[in-house]
Amino acid sequence: MAQARNSRSFILGLAFTLVVAAALSIGALFAYWQIKSGYDEQAERRRQVADKQGAEVREGYAEQLSRRLKTYAASAAAGISTQGLDGIQSEHDQLAQLYRKRLAALQQESGVRRAALVRRDGTLVVDTDGRKFGLPAQFGQDANELEACFSQGPVTTIEYTDERGRVYRNAFAPVRDLDTGAPSNFAVAIELEADYVERLNTIRERGRLDREAQIRDNQDRLVTLRVVLGTMVGAVFIVTLAAALLIARYEARLLADLARQRRLAELAQFSAGMAHQIKNPLAAMRGYAELISRQLEDPLQKKMSDKLVAEISALDRVVRDFLAFSRGAHGSPEKLTLRSALAPVVDAAKARGGEPVQVELHCDEGPELEVDATSLRQALMNLGVNAAEALRENAGGGRLDIRAAFNGKMVTVEFEDNGPGIPEEVRGRLFEPFVTGKADGTGLGLAISRRLLRDLGGELLLVRTGPSGTMFKATFAKKTE
Repeated sequence: MAQARNSRSFILGLAFTLVVAAALSIGALFAYWQIKSGYDEQAERRRQVADKQGAEVREGYAEQLSRRLKTYAASAAAGISTQGLDGIQSEHDQLAQLYRKRLAALQQESGVRRAALVRRDGTLVVDTDGRKFGLPAQFGQDANELEACFSQGPVTTIEYTDERGRVYRNAFAPVRDLDTGAPSNFAVAIELEADYVERLNTIRERGRLDREAQIRDNQDRLVTLRVVLGTMVGAVFIVTLAAALLIARYEARLLADLARQRRLAELAQFSAGMAHQIKNPLAAMRGYAELISRQLEDPLQKKMSDKLVAEISALDRVVRDFLAFSRGAHGSPEKLTLRSALAPVVDAAKARGGEPVQVELHCDEGPELEVDATSLRQALMNLGVNAAEALRENAGGGRLDIRAAFNGKMVTVEFEDNGPGIPEEVRGRLFEPFVTGKADGTGLGLAISRRLLRDLGGELLLVRTGPSGTMFKATFAKKTE
């Protein structure tokens, strides 16, 4: 029955462990998903912000480049007179060379990539890039912008990429008549490399690297989070499982203790009944045996009669132990000091140990106790007498130290000897009834002492035992409720 209960408790504990672990796992997964979603949203926001900032920066750079191009083109066009332009027949004409020098100076000062003087139809008049007079100026893709400049003023083109991957833009400004301001059929073309593209690429690359670093950092954090959450769930699972095992084990021990207490209670009840049934006839037997012993004159018969009286006395002691075990502490509380409570214990130990045994009491007068003095003396006397008897049987005797102290509401008494120790085969069942390591022992002394001390609100423990000696610790309340 107890085993079935133990199994049921373990199954319930295991089920509880699995439920707790499952709940924690779900919670951990939800927390992980929430954090990961937050990281993903953060990365997306950073990307959108970076794209927006990049677009704004590009737009600003493009606007600056457009203004520069228009300024260069308008400045160059303002330095060219319409007079004589129609008469230029080749790049070797004096006027062509003059304007070529001016455009070359502008190119050198401003850093433009190319400057040219072109006709409205797109043919070349002067070019700093070395192209020949009269040929197409290679601005054909910008024919609309070239035409527009004669009506709108300086205009810029879209971006282009050459065969070497460089990005550039063009601008056109009309050459106007200095007197009337009317546009002529000539325009200045300026070509300038879009140097901001490289800066934009650098910014974009830096942003990309920053985002990748942030993503890696987030991934590392997520890995760490997975490890932490997994470890936490595993640890809780192990702890909960261990707790379930401990609870099941504790319940098994509790059931075993309850069964043992039940057996002890039944044994105590049986012992009390048997002791009462035996006590009176035993007293009569002892009286008759003593009477017969006094009347006998034959030495052999008298010796046998004395032996009979001794055996009856031993049996009477067993009966008294049975009664003490069955009753427990049942006396009325009395007021006495700690030292006066221990004095009879010391005297009994000295008497039982004899000359070879040295008994020392380490105790002040101590506080005033209000306890069942009879039960307390019997409980402590069993410990002192047992130790003295063990030392007496030891070659060369020994020493028994009885130390008493109090702490708050509790009193502690330690019995420490340097005897041979308790046999190993009885240590585990030392406080069970009828378990003894002595040939003539009843096995009830320590069981009685523990029961009496528990009734007095304390406990009896075996602290240590071995070849170097044994130590018991008895505790009880200073005042019995």
